[in-house]
Amino acid sequence: MSNIKKYIDKGLLVLTGILIAVMSVLSIWQVIARYILNTPSTVSEEVIRMLLIWFALTSAAYVFGQQKHIAIVFIKEKLSPKAQLALHRLSNVILLLVAVVLMIWGGIQVINLTLTQAAPSTGISMAWMYGALPISGLFIIFYAIYNLAVGEMTSAEEGSEQL
Repeated sequence: MSNIKKYIDKGLLVLTGILIAVMSVLSIWQVIARYILNTPSTVSEEVIRMLLIWFALTSAAYVFGQQKHIAIVFIKEKLSPKAQLALHRLSNVILLLVAVVLMIWGGIQVINLTLTQAAPSTGISMAWMYGALPISGLFIIFYAIYNLAVGEMTSAEEGSEQL
């Protein structure tokens, strides 16, 4: 299972790297088109917005998988190691449920609602934009199951910064 996690980690890193690179190039083009060529590009603005949503959600899934997300640990640190592990498992179960209900089920509902809607400049179906919800939800579900199967906190979580 850890080999699968390594491939998913690498795939998400490559995907988010490509997304941020394309967004950067399109943003530079947008500035050049607007201020130098005096012809704003509405297509690039729309594509950047869609890519930003995909970037944010896939990056969040990756960060969750690395257990480097924001954590408030002052309560956890007051607990015994056994209670900390139970809290860790409980948080993974809650996040698993949130991913299933909100990201997968809710994401599919939103996709179904937006199948017939098209973005004004590109004509791309809005369902493509909202497709990031269930896709990133699947990754979060995998990571939550992986964390539950491993059954212990990683050193990244144990060493997370205090808030």
